[in-house]
Amino acid sequence: MTKETATPLPHRLLDQRILLQRLALSWENFWPRVQGALVVLAILGAALFSGIMTQIPDVLRIGSLVGFSALLLWSLKPLLAFRFASRFQAMRALELASQVSHRALSSRSDRPSQELAGSAHNLIWEEHQRRQLQSLQDLKVAPAVSHWRSFDPRAFRVPAFLVLLASAVLGPGSFSSNVADALRISPPVAAVALSIDAWVKPPSYTGKPPLLLSSDSMKIAIAEGRDIAVPENSIFTARISGVDAPSLELLDTAGKALPVDGLKASAGVFSHEMTLQRPVTIVLRDGSTELARYPINVVGDSAPIVSLPNPPTAEARGRMVVDWLVKDDYGVKSLKGEIELADEQAEGIGFESNGVFLFDAPEVKFSLRRGNSKEETGKTTHDLASHPWAGLRVILTMTARDGADQDSVPATLTFSLPEREFVRPMAQALIEQRKRLILTPEKARDIGAMIDHLMLYPAGLVERTSHIIAASSLASRLRNATGYDDVKLVISGLWDLAVAIDEGSLEDARAELQALKKELEKALQDGASPERIAELMDKMRKAMDKFMEAMREEAERRQKDGTASKQQPNRNGKAITRQDLQKMLDALEDLAKGGAKEQAEKLLSELDRMLQNMQPGQSQQADGGEMGEMLDQLGEMMQRQQGLMDETQRQPGQQGEGEEGEGQEGGEGQEGQQGQGEGQQGMGGLAQRQGALQGMLDGLMGQGQGQLPSELGDASRAMKEAEKSLREGDKEGALQQQGEALDKLRQGANRMAQQMQENAQGQAEGEGLDGEGRGLNDDPLGRPRATRNPDTGPDKDMVPTEQAIRRAREILESLRAKSNEQGLSDSERGYIERLLRGLY
Repeated sequence: MTKETATPLPHRLLDQRILLQRLALSWENFWPRVQGALVVLAILGAALFSGIMTQIPDVLRIGSLVGFSALLLWSLKPLLAFRFASRFQAMRALELASQVSHRALSSRSDRPSQELAGSAHNLIWEEHQRRQLQSLQDLKVAPAVSHWRSFDPRAFRVPAFLVLLASAVLGPGSFSSNVADALRISPPVAAVALSIDAWVKPPSYTGKPPLLLSSDSMKIAIAEGRDIAVPENSIFTARISGVDAPSLELLDTAGKALPVDGLKASAGVFSHEMTLQRPVTIVLRDGSTELARYPINVVGDSAPIVSLPNPPTAEARGRMVVDWLVKDDYGVKSLKGEIELADEQAEGIGFESNGVFLFDAPEVKFSLRRGNSKEETGKTTHDLASHPWAGLRVILTMTARDGADQDSVPATLTFSLPEREFVRPMAQALIEQRKRLILTPEKARDIGAMIDHLMLYPAGLVERTSHIIAASSLASRLRNATGYDDVKLVISGLWDLAVAIDEGSLEDARAELQALKKELEKALQDGASPERIAELMDKMRKAMDKFMEAMREEAERRQKDGTASKQQPNRNGKAITRQDLQKMLDALEDLAKGGAKEQAEKLLSELDRMLQNMQPGQSQQADGGEMGEMLDQLGEMMQRQQGLMDETQRQPGQQGEGEEGEGQEGGEGQEGQQGQGEGQQGMGGLAQRQGALQGMLDGLMGQGQGQLPSELGDASRAMKEAEKSLREGDKEGALQQQGEALDKLRQGANRMAQQMQENAQGQAEGEGLDGEGRGLNDDPLGRPRATRNPDTGPDKDMVPTEQAIRRAREILESLRAKSNEQGLSDSERGYIERLLRGLY
């Protein structure tokens, strides 16, 4: 029966364990010898990390470095006696650690003596070695042991390394810079503090301010993960100082690096500038250190939008009114319109002759009230009635352009170009021949003969001999026409002649007003003196009187000859009297003298538009009619309800019902009237007045025959509840119901005003002259429209108040007096003169 034996370790593994044991023994021998040097290095490192070496005087600093160096060399003296552990020492340590007996490992190299050489002895020796190797199966390497207590009994190492750790964590600056400052011999170079300035400047047309990326608030936003939204084509600028190796990195949304120019250096300042056209992340670095990161989201610029919500309409004398709407994300810069002939006309597609193509398309100009307006609606008036294309179907194309020079999608509209409707038969006949001449210029001689025939019996049809002579001259030119240029001259002459015949006695008065209007416009633009303004205004008043008298005479004449009924009905709706015109002229003069040149020019344009639309013999009705009167009554009721609410608020508290009889009759009158008695100051008197106000509202609703807004009914119920609360002495409840009644009254007034605006047709308020957009706030005289109240539109009038004009005059007179003072410097006098020129 055989006994299983353990497999001995290979010689290679034994040699490896012996080597490991030698290293462990050598480390045990080496570690105590460097302990002093490590403590010295820890103290030196703590001095460097803490920055003490850079704060002490240079002599002491250099002396300390020399002392540390000498101490370090002295502490390394034990290393001179250091020796590596021998192989035999390692084997003995392995035997002791593994508890191997009989020197099984260290005696592996033993050999039998020569005297015992023989086959029998060799077999015994081999069996001995085999058994020795089997006993080494569990051979263990003894780990190195540190004997700190033996060579450092006072534990100097602990405070030294604690100070080193604290200095490394809490010390200022970096270790490399501290070492460099500690070893320097020359005086230190003044360090430049790190400074980063980065900002984004949006394009000027956006109207947005620059964005400072290096501000504290922006740093907080970036730390929270928010992107920085900037308009497209914004300019990013960065300036860095106090760095050694700065760089700029540009990353796309996927984190991929994009090509970018390097930083430019100038006098120690590194800068970079670039245009942002896509979302990027900008990273600023100094070597491998990241200084700042800016995630920027670039918002694209949308093209503007233009639309024509309504077909163009015609006002008095054939002028065309175009409604338009423009929108853009940052603002519209310009608005452009073009007109071209449409292929499809009333008689079919195309024209029988090419005469209409001899004339250029009419020019239409559009302008915005404000530059870079994000959204604006307007009405622009163009006087195209005299153009040869009047009455033909045309295509209007409008485009808008924004600050980035992006054009909108064109908005087109096909319509018939408005034409003037003439009243007098002779003017109508001449215009008919003019149309024939425009369409078929080759029939010029026939048309000339027709004009001669019209002038055979002019009695009663033509008032002035000059008109007959002009018509004969035009007919003669047509009979002798040598080309299209002659035909064009006759077409222009026929228009002027037809207008003169149709205007009658108004022609000279209107022409005089137009001439004075242009002269006054030029005076306002040139900054004329107050004396010149007063002179022109006197002439304007006299010309206005002549015009109004001519209008009256022309209206009487048209009534007699039966042409008054052929006129278009008045669509303006606002009754214009001689007194209104005088008030408007007075306000115009005050504005001009007070220095409000822009407002004066606007008022002058409104006056001209109003005069152009005035026609003799047209019936005028007050704007708004019955509903306008109701709005006025509602305004008065709101004032009275507000007064009642104020008086209720001033009441001392709960009141008894016994005060009901203290009120007086006639509570329907004004709150401030005398004779209302002491009883109205109590709850009972206020209840009577509240009931009377409700009765007025119910009466107004009865006049409306159920067509008034439902909010007025709610206001009546709230008034009734307020009266009940007042009689019961419930002050808080009364105030709540009165507030609700006042709110409902305002809502009802708003609804009525909106209804009047929707029902108004063909109103020309707020429309500009050629190429000028106007608002819809005031009538031509600058008065608030009856369809307005403080809650339905901007509460401002075109004409300033007397107080504002008086204040402007005081400022102007003060500047004039200042300019005449002695001792002023040239710069001061020049500044005052520039102000005066700007105020005129």
